[in-house]
Amino acid sequence: MVTYTNPRTIGQLGAYLEDIMFPCSRSEILRCAEENEAPDTILDAIEDLPEKRYVSVTEIVTTFRYHAT
Repeated sequence: MVTYTNPRTIGQLGAYLEDIMFPCSRSEILRCAEENEAPDTILDAIEDLPEKRYVSVTEIVTTFRYHAT
């Protein structure tokens, strides 16, 4: 697992998910970020998220922060 401790990366995560429909899976999050031309650091962060259904951008960011520590 790659560690993402850069708060800027965490903060940018939601910016690439504006079009996403919830609930969604990790693969749907990744697809949305790719369609919004997210940089590799963001795509790598999404790939490291646990596979589950997410209900909000806040949940994604919170999960990301938990797994980045």
